[in-house]
Amino acid sequence: VTLDTTRQRVSGTVTIRYTNNSPDTLRFVWLQLDQNLYRPGSKGSALFPADSRWGVRGFEGGYELSEVQVDGKASAVHVDDTMGRIELAQPLAPGGGKATIAMHFAFRVPEHGSDRMGRDGTLYEIAQWYPRMAVYDDIRGWNTDPYFGQGEFYLELGDIDFSVTAPAGYTIAASGVLQNPGTVLSARQRERLARAARSDSVVPIITRTEAVATPTPGTKAWRFRAQNVRDVAWAGAPDFRWDATNANGVLAQAYYQFAKAGKAWEQGAEQTAWTIRNFSELFFEYPYPQATSVAGPVGGMEYPLFVMVHYGNPLDDPNSIFGTINHDHGHEWFPMIV
Repeated sequence: VTLDTTRQRVSGTVTIRYTNNSPDTLRFVWLQLDQNLYRPGSKGSALFPADSRWGVRGFEGGYELSEVQVDGKASAVHVDDTMGRIELAQPLAPGGGKATIAMHFAFRVPEHGSDRMGRDGTLYEIAQWYPRMAVYDDIRGWNTDPYFGQGEFYLELGDIDFSVTAPAGYTIAASGVLQNPGTVLSARQRERLARAARSDSVVPIITRTEAVATPTPGTKAWRFRAQNVRDVAWAGAPDFRWDATNANGVLAQAYYQFAKAGKAWEQGAEQTAWTIRNFSELFFEYPYPQATSVAGPVGGMEYPLFVMVHYGNPLDDPNSIFGTINHDHGHEWFPMIV
């Protein structure tokens, strides 16, 4: 995808390689189209008051879909609120039938994305952002409950490769492991990142003096890969501070704008590492290579390898963010893995 900060818009393409692991023949598939929550008249906008935590706050958006293809042939998505059905010209055989679904998509980014995503000035926290498969299971078949904004998500596991093209001055934080540090980070930042992966103390990858929004021409594409996950999310800002440390082999990271997040977030990476270490001992070993916390307007929301946590209140008190960091990284075990 590309982040257009002038138009406050995300646009791009998605390719889904889907395998029918069920014992049933599938003659159609369902997609989740969560951004349609912000279409006028959506079920979620009718269910929750507009100014509530999960309300749409009067924002009008939703997906623009085009160039839909199944196995290279033109197709169509029959949209029903936040769900979309694609009729298959060739049914998927049980126990391994495969289909490749591709399309272009775009949407305007809401300021208050039902407290699940959103933006605050130059900061973007992006989730529920790409058309993705609904779950077909042995209890209900296709799970077609619409997205209301509130609640958790039932998703398939898979391997997700994605790239985010943003203004060149932006830093992108995301689920998954950064695949192209050589093209988006300086040599000094790469050295710090490698050191943080081995260090039991916090290493600043982008320091306080470096975390300054500077007009920079052009764009950069940040590439990530997350394996055996149910979803991915990301965030971007031109003035992120970025801290990292090692938590039993897991890279624990924190991204925050100091002017908005304050001194509380200087302990964000350490608190993230504490949670990963302790929950690994309490439950079972954290299976992913990194865990990231991002400060922003979202009150607290979890995605695989990545959580969004509110700014500190008060800004200089680390205790004001610890409970939410701890809680939302706890969700990495339940329901992200279990």
